[in-house]
Amino acid sequence: MPCLGTLGQGPLIPGPVLENNINFLDINFSETRECESCANDLFSYRSLVLSEVVLYMSIFRSAASLTLVSFLALSGCATSTTVENGYDPAQYLNRPFHALNKGLDRAIIRPLSKGYDAVVPETVKHVVNNELRFLSLPATFVNAALQGNLERTGDTAARFFVNATLGGLGALDPASAINIPEHDEDFGQTLAVWGARQGPYYELPLLGPSSARRFAGTLGDFVLNPLSYIGSGTTSILLGPGKQVANIVDTRVKFGDAIDRALYESPDSYITVRNLYLQRRKNAILNGQSEPGARPDIYEGGEF
Repeated sequence: MPCLGTLGQGPLIPGPVLENNINFLDINFSETRECESCANDLFSYRSLVLSEVVLYMSIFRSAASLTLVSFLALSGCATSTTVENGYDPAQYLNRPFHALNKGLDRAIIRPLSKGYDAVVPETVKHVVNNELRFLSLPATFVNAALQGNLERTGDTAARFFVNATLGGLGALDPASAINIPEHDEDFGQTLAVWGARQGPYYELPLLGPSSARRFAGTLGDFVLNPLSYIGSGTTSILLGPGKQVANIVDTRVKFGDAIDRALYESPDSYITVRNLYLQRRKNAILNGQSEPGARPDIYEGGEF
Protein backbone atom coordinates (compact mmCIF):
# COMPACT_ATOMS: atom_id res chain seq x y z
CA MET A 1 0.00 0.00 0.00
CA PRO A 2 1.70 3.19 -1.12
CA CYS A 3 1.93 6.03 1.37
CA LEU A 4 2.93 8.82 -1.01
CA GLY A 5 1.78 7.48 -4.35
CA THR A 6 3.11 9.26 -7.41
CA LEU A 7 4.80 12.48 -6.30
CA GLY A 8 3.27 14.97 -8.71
CA GLN A 9 4.78 17.82 -6.70
CA GLY A 10 7.97 16.83 -4.90
CA PRO A 11 11.09 18.51 -3.51
CA LEU A 12 14.02 19.61 -5.59
CA ILE A 13 15.45 16.66 -7.59
CA PRO A 14 18.86 15.53 -6.32
CA GLY A 15 21.72 15.45 -8.80
CA PRO A 16 22.56 11.71 -8.46
CA VAL A 17 19.00 10.76 -9.36
CA LEU A 18 19.17 12.79 -12.55
CA GLU A 19 22.57 11.31 -13.44
CA ASN A 20 21.15 7.74 -13.20
CA ASN A 21 18.17 8.73 -15.41
CA ILE A 22 15.71 7.83 -12.66
CA ASN A 23 12.42 9.73 -12.78
CA PHE A 24 12.12 10.90 -9.21
CA LEU A 25 8.57 12.10 -9.71
CA ASP A 26 7.29 8.59 -10.64
CA ILE A 27 8.72 6.58 -7.71
CA ASN A 28 6.12 4.40 -5.93
CA PHE A 29 6.52 2.89 -2.48
CA SER A 30 4.78 -0.48 -2.01
CA GLU A 31 6.16 -1.47 1.31
CA THR A 32 5.61 0.30 4.58
CA ARG A 33 9.24 -0.19 5.61
CA GLU A 34 10.48 1.26 2.33
CA CYS A 35 8.00 4.15 2.68
CA GLU A 36 9.31 5.08 6.12
CA SER A 37 12.91 4.89 4.90
CA CYS A 38 12.15 7.11 1.92
CA ALA A 39 10.27 9.59 4.08
CA ASN A 40 13.28 9.87 6.36
CA ASP A 41 15.53 10.42 3.34
CA LEU A 42 13.21 13.12 2.02
CA PHE A 43 13.13 14.84 5.39
CA SER A 44 16.92 14.82 5.60
CA TYR A 45 17.22 16.16 2.06
CA ARG A 46 14.76 18.98 2.69
CA SER A 47 16.65 19.94 5.87
CA LEU A 48 19.87 20.07 3.87
CA VAL A 49 18.30 22.22 1.16
CA LEU A 50 16.76 24.55 3.77
CA SER A 51 20.11 25.01 5.54
CA GLU A 52 21.78 25.85 2.24
CA VAL A 53 19.04 28.39 1.38
CA VAL A 54 19.43 30.05 4.78
CA LEU A 55 23.20 30.19 4.28
CA TYR A 56 22.89 31.80 0.85
CA MET A 57 20.29 34.31 2.15
CA SER A 58 22.61 35.28 5.00
CA ILE A 59 25.49 35.81 2.59
CA PHE A 60 23.27 37.85 0.25
CA ARG A 61 21.90 39.97 3.11
CA SER A 62 25.41 40.70 4.37
CA ALA A 63 26.58 41.65 0.89
CA ALA A 64 23.53 43.89 0.36
CA SER A 65 24.08 45.60 3.71
CA LEU A 66 27.74 46.19 2.90
CA THR A 67 26.79 47.62 -0.50
CA LEU A 68 24.20 49.95 1.08
CA VAL A 69 26.62 51.18 3.74
CA SER A 70 29.30 51.77 1.10
CA PHE A 71 26.81 53.68 -1.06
CA LEU A 72 25.73 55.90 1.83
CA ALA A 73 29.34 56.56 2.78
CA LEU A 74 30.24 57.51 -0.76
CA SER A 75 27.12 59.68 -0.99
CA GLY A 76 28.14 61.48 2.20
CA CYS A 77 31.61 62.13 0.82
CA ALA A 78 30.22 63.36 -2.47
CA THR A 79 28.10 66.12 -0.97
CA SER A 80 28.95 69.28 0.91
CA THR A 81 26.30 68.76 3.58
CA THR A 82 27.38 68.80 7.20
CA VAL A 83 25.57 68.23 10.44
CA GLU A 84 26.27 71.78 11.59
CA ASN A 85 24.95 73.37 8.40
CA GLY A 86 21.88 71.20 7.99
CA TYR A 87 20.90 68.47 5.58
CA ASP A 88 21.08 69.88 2.05
CA PRO A 89 20.80 67.10 -0.56
CA ALA A 90 18.84 69.25 -3.05
CA GLN A 91 21.53 71.90 -3.48
CA TYR A 92 21.46 71.41 -7.25
CA LEU A 93 17.84 72.68 -7.20
CA ASN A 94 18.22 75.12 -4.33
CA ARG A 95 20.96 77.18 -5.97
CA PRO A 96 18.94 78.09 -9.09
CA PHE A 97 15.97 79.02 -6.89
CA HIS A 98 18.33 81.08 -4.72
CA ALA A 99 19.54 82.91 -7.83
CA LEU A 100 15.88 83.55 -8.78
CA ASN A 101 15.02 84.90 -5.33
CA LYS A 102 18.16 87.03 -5.28
CA GLY A 103 17.22 88.49 -8.66
CA LEU A 104 13.71 89.28 -7.42
CA ASP A 105 15.16 90.98 -4.35
CA ARG A 106 17.49 93.08 -6.48
CA ALA A 107 14.83 94.01 -9.03
CA ILE A 108 11.69 94.39 -6.89
CA ILE A 109 11.83 93.82 -3.14
CA ARG A 110 14.95 95.85 -2.31
CA PRO A 111 13.91 98.94 -4.35
CA LEU A 112 10.36 98.71 -3.03
CA SER A 113 11.49 98.51 0.60
CA LYS A 114 13.93 101.39 0.13
CA GLY A 115 11.19 103.50 -1.43
CA TYR A 116 8.80 102.57 1.38
CA ASP A 117 11.42 103.47 3.98
CA ALA A 118 12.21 106.81 2.31
CA VAL A 119 8.66 107.98 1.56
CA VAL A 120 6.41 106.63 4.31
CA PRO A 121 6.46 108.61 7.61
CA GLU A 122 8.01 106.92 10.63
CA THR A 123 4.71 106.98 12.52
CA VAL A 124 2.93 105.07 9.74
CA LYS A 125 5.75 102.53 9.52
CA HIS A 126 5.57 102.09 13.29
CA VAL A 127 1.81 101.46 13.16
CA VAL A 128 2.20 98.97 10.29
CA ASN A 129 4.82 97.09 12.26
CA ASN A 130 2.59 97.05 15.34
CA GLU A 131 -0.35 95.69 13.32
CA LEU A 132 1.73 92.94 11.75
CA ARG A 133 2.97 91.83 15.15
CA PHE A 134 -0.56 92.03 16.56
CA LEU A 135 -1.97 89.88 13.75
CA SER A 136 0.65 87.20 14.45
CA LEU A 137 -0.49 86.79 18.06
CA PRO A 138 -3.38 84.33 17.44
CA ALA A 139 -1.06 81.87 15.65
CA THR A 140 1.56 82.27 18.38
CA PHE A 141 -1.09 81.64 21.05
CA VAL A 142 -2.29 78.42 19.39
CA ASN A 143 1.22 77.06 18.85
CA ALA A 144 2.43 77.96 22.34
CA ALA A 145 -0.57 76.06 23.71
CA LEU A 146 0.13 73.06 21.46
CA GLN A 147 3.73 73.06 22.69
CA GLY A 148 2.51 72.95 26.27
CA ASN A 149 4.26 76.23 27.12
CA LEU A 150 1.78 77.79 29.53
CA GLU A 151 3.97 80.82 30.25
CA ARG A 152 4.16 81.87 26.60
CA THR A 153 0.50 81.06 26.07
CA GLY A 154 -0.45 83.38 28.93
CA ASP A 155 1.91 86.15 27.80
CA THR A 156 0.48 86.04 24.27
CA ALA A 157 -3.11 86.08 25.48
CA ALA A 158 -2.35 89.07 27.71
CA ARG A 159 -0.60 90.95 24.88
CA PHE A 160 -3.51 90.34 22.55
CA PHE A 161 -6.08 91.53 25.09
CA VAL A 162 -4.15 94.68 26.07
CA ASN A 163 -3.24 95.72 22.51
CA ALA A 164 -6.72 94.93 21.18
CA THR A 165 -8.47 97.02 23.84
CA LEU A 166 -6.01 99.74 24.84
CA GLY A 167 -3.99 99.73 21.64
CA GLY A 168 -6.77 100.21 19.09
CA LEU A 169 -6.70 96.66 17.66
CA GLY A 170 -2.93 96.61 17.52
CA ALA A 171 -2.22 100.06 16.12
CA LEU A 172 -0.40 100.86 19.38
CA ASP A 173 1.63 98.60 21.63
CA PRO A 174 0.82 99.36 25.28
CA ALA A 175 1.62 95.74 26.19
CA SER A 176 5.31 96.42 25.65
CA ALA A 177 5.05 99.56 27.80
CA ILE A 178 3.89 97.45 30.74
CA ASN A 179 6.55 94.78 30.04
CA ILE A 180 4.39 91.94 28.79
CA PRO A 181 6.86 89.66 26.93
CA GLU A 182 6.43 89.15 23.19
CA HIS A 183 6.91 85.73 21.62
CA ASP A 184 6.87 84.33 18.11
CA GLU A 185 5.77 80.72 17.61
CA ASP A 186 4.77 78.83 14.47
CA PHE A 187 3.69 75.30 13.67
CA GLY A 188 7.16 74.40 12.40
CA GLN A 189 8.47 75.08 15.90
CA THR A 190 5.59 73.06 17.33
CA LEU A 191 6.52 70.08 15.15
CA ALA A 192 10.12 70.36 16.39
CA VAL A 193 8.96 70.36 20.02
CA TRP A 194 6.87 67.28 19.25
CA GLY A 195 10.01 65.54 18.03
CA ALA A 196 9.77 65.92 14.24
CA ARG A 197 13.13 66.07 12.49
CA GLN A 198 14.12 69.06 10.40
CA GLY A 199 14.38 67.18 7.13
CA PRO A 200 16.20 68.51 4.05
CA TYR A 201 16.90 72.20 3.58
CA TYR A 202 15.10 73.85 0.67
CA GLU A 203 15.10 77.29 -0.88
CA LEU A 204 11.69 77.74 -2.43
CA PRO A 205 10.97 80.13 -5.31
CA LEU A 206 9.36 83.35 -4.00
CA LEU A 207 9.10 81.89 -0.47
CA GLY A 208 12.82 81.79 0.33
CA PRO A 209 14.68 79.48 2.76
CA SER A 210 12.78 76.61 4.32
CA SER A 211 12.99 72.95 5.30
CA ALA A 212 10.70 69.96 5.01
CA ARG A 213 9.45 70.49 8.55
CA ARG A 214 9.07 74.24 8.13
CA PHE A 215 7.13 73.82 4.90
CA ALA A 216 4.74 71.39 6.61
CA GLY A 217 4.52 73.93 9.43
CA THR A 218 3.50 76.66 6.98
CA LEU A 219 0.53 74.57 5.87
CA GLY A 220 -0.31 73.91 9.51
CA ASP A 221 -0.12 77.63 10.31
CA PHE A 222 -2.79 78.37 7.72
CA VAL A 223 -5.12 75.74 9.16
CA LEU A 224 -4.52 76.63 12.82
CA ASN A 225 -4.46 80.43 12.52
CA PRO A 226 -7.89 81.81 13.53
CA LEU A 227 -7.40 84.75 11.14
CA SER A 228 -7.60 82.32 8.20
CA TYR A 229 -11.33 81.96 8.87
CA ILE A 230 -12.21 85.63 9.45
CA GLY A 231 -13.84 87.83 6.87
CA SER A 232 -14.22 87.62 3.10
CA GLY A 233 -13.55 89.83 0.10
CA THR A 234 -11.39 92.82 1.01
CA THR A 235 -10.89 91.65 4.60
CA SER A 236 -9.68 88.25 3.42
CA ILE A 237 -7.20 89.88 1.01
CA LEU A 238 -5.87 92.21 3.72
CA LEU A 239 -5.40 89.36 6.19
CA GLY A 240 -3.94 87.04 3.54
CA PRO A 241 -1.80 88.24 0.61
CA GLY A 242 -1.84 91.86 1.80
CA LYS A 243 -0.42 90.88 5.18
CA GLN A 244 2.26 88.71 3.55
CA VAL A 245 3.44 91.49 1.21
CA ALA A 246 3.48 94.02 4.05
CA ASN A 247 5.43 91.58 6.21
CA ILE A 248 8.05 91.05 3.48
CA VAL A 249 8.55 94.78 2.98
CA ASP A 250 8.57 95.49 6.72
CA THR A 251 11.15 92.75 7.33
CA ARG A 252 13.30 94.00 4.44
CA VAL A 253 13.26 97.50 5.94
CA LYS A 254 14.11 96.35 9.49
CA PHE A 255 16.94 94.01 8.49
CA GLY A 256 17.98 95.66 5.24
CA ASP A 257 21.67 96.03 6.04
CA ALA A 258 22.05 92.44 7.27
CA ILE A 259 20.20 91.08 4.24
CA ASP A 260 22.35 93.16 1.87
CA ARG A 261 25.53 91.84 3.49
CA ALA A 262 24.33 88.25 3.21
CA LEU A 263 23.14 88.52 -0.39
CA TYR A 264 25.59 90.92 -2.00
CA GLU A 265 28.75 91.04 0.10
CA SER A 266 29.39 87.39 1.07
CA PRO A 267 31.60 85.09 -1.06
CA ASP A 268 28.78 82.53 -1.43
CA SER A 269 25.39 84.07 -0.70
CA TYR A 270 23.62 80.70 -0.92
CA ILE A 271 25.71 79.16 1.88
CA THR A 272 25.48 82.35 3.95
CA VAL A 273 21.69 82.57 3.69
CA ARG A 274 21.30 78.86 4.40
CA ASN A 275 23.44 78.93 7.52
CA LEU A 276 21.86 82.11 8.86
CA TYR A 277 18.38 80.72 8.28
CA LEU A 278 19.11 77.40 9.99
CA GLN A 279 20.74 79.13 12.96
CA ARG A 280 17.79 81.48 13.29
CA ARG A 281 15.36 78.56 13.22
CA LYS A 282 17.41 76.69 15.81
CA ASN A 283 17.36 79.70 18.15
CA ALA A 284 13.61 80.11 17.65
CA ILE A 285 12.96 76.47 18.52
CA LEU A 286 15.21 76.59 21.57
CA ASN A 287 13.40 79.73 22.80
CA GLY A 288 16.71 81.30 23.75
CA GLN A 289 17.85 78.29 25.79
CA SER A 290 21.45 77.29 25.16
CA GLU A 291 21.63 73.89 26.82
CA PRO A 292 21.67 71.04 24.28
CA GLY A 293 18.90 69.08 26.00
CA ALA A 294 16.41 71.94 25.99
CA ARG A 295 14.77 70.76 22.75
CA PRO A 296 15.17 67.85 20.31
CA ASP A 297 18.30 67.87 18.13
CA ILE A 298 17.09 69.38 14.86
CA TYR A 299 20.28 68.67 12.92
CA GLU A 300 20.48 64.89 13.30
CA GLY A 301 21.02 63.45 9.84
CA GLY A 302 18.24 65.39 8.17
CA GLU A 303 15.66 62.81 9.26
CA PHE A 304 12.15 63.45 10.47
